[in-house]
Amino acid sequence: MKTERCPKIDFFSTSKNFKYLWLKYITGFDLSVHCANCLIGNYSKKIPIKDNTVLLDEFEAKYYYLCGVSIPYKWEDNLHIAFRYKEGGCIQYNDGHTRVVISDAEAIEIKSLNSYDLHPKGKFKTYNTCRNWRFAYQTTFNV
Repeated sequence: MKTERCPKIDFFSTSKNFKYLWLKYITGFDLSVHCANCLIGNYSKKIPIKDNTVLLDEFEAKYYYLCGVSIPYKWEDNLHIAFRYKEGGCIQYNDGHTRVVISDAEAIEIKSLNSYDLHPKGKFKTYNTCRNWRFAYQTTFNV
């Protein structure tokens, strides 16, 4: 169990049905694969969220990734929140269906780049449309 400072999910509410809802403690990336497998780290056992307050203290992490895959699957209805620890920071996410508040955190925008040519897999649609992979790509190459 991690004992240092860490983010905390202060509120989580959704009217969406998620086939999968997970949070990963990210320690690295593997761009040779996409989806959750490209994010190296441990899955939280505190997700799905049973209580509104969840201290993210299970593992060490450089980044955190909260993801929900919608039912029926529609990529634009999926939940993607990439973030890192930032003392005093606060993420307030609301897409009209899902509301999340995370304290001591800073959101990291998942960019839609014009090109993903710094990695050979970047030319494949299954990779360059996957937001998990795009986050890993942009962080790896600092773009």
